[in-house]
Amino acid sequence: MRFYTIALISLCATFIACDNDDEDTNTEEADTDTDTDTDTDTDTDTDTDTDTDVDMGFVYADDAPSAYTRVDRMGMPAINTAVITSKDSYNGSDPVDDAAGDFVGEIITNLDGLHSALDDDLTGLSLVPCSVVGDGTGSCVAQAAPLVVPDTLKIDLMGDAGFPNGRMPADPVMDVTLAVILLDLSVDGQTATALVGVNPTENDKAFSSTFPYLATPH
Repeated sequence: MRFYTIALISLCATFIACDNDDEDTNTEEADTDTDTDTDTDTDTDTDTDTDTDVDMGFVYADDAPSAYTRVDRMGMPAINTAVITSKDSYNGSDPVDDAAGDFVGEIITNLDGLHSALDDDLTGLSLVPCSVVGDGTGSCVAQAAPLVVPDTLKIDLMGDAGFPNGRMPADPVMDVTLAVILLDLSVDGQTATALVGVNPTENDKAFSSTFPYLATPH
């Protein structure tokens, strides 16, 4: 019995020793790696690019008139085109030259040419042509002079709108101009609109109701 007791004690001692060995063997050194690598790189690049463009609006030239060369002059429609012969000289002149009568001679000559070509057609329409030169009413020159001399655009803000007091898109500008230089407006029933209808009275496409009012190209 004693033998078994000693053997048992020895066996327990062996197990205890083995157990202590396993504990020593299996107990690994704790990972003490405390590397806390933190990215502290901060982007301090600040965009300081400031847009300094400033809208200055329209800048107008203030050069003297003598710095420019006029290449065309046209106040009343068709005057430069139809009754002025020396166009380069006319384009380079000023309204004060019109008032001085510098171009009256060639205007009368060209009006004579228009009447020679068109008076028969006018009388065929039961219209009375004006005489190119004459005193008082019935003279083409006397009728046209207030509009043509000087050859500028004219507007009376107190008057009714419409050609020759301004110009609206649908105004029969050429019919009125031709009536003034071709017809005797002192004759009853003959007015500045007497030729309206001889030419087309409207476009083939309607005007727009919004600016710039002209129909789109077609």
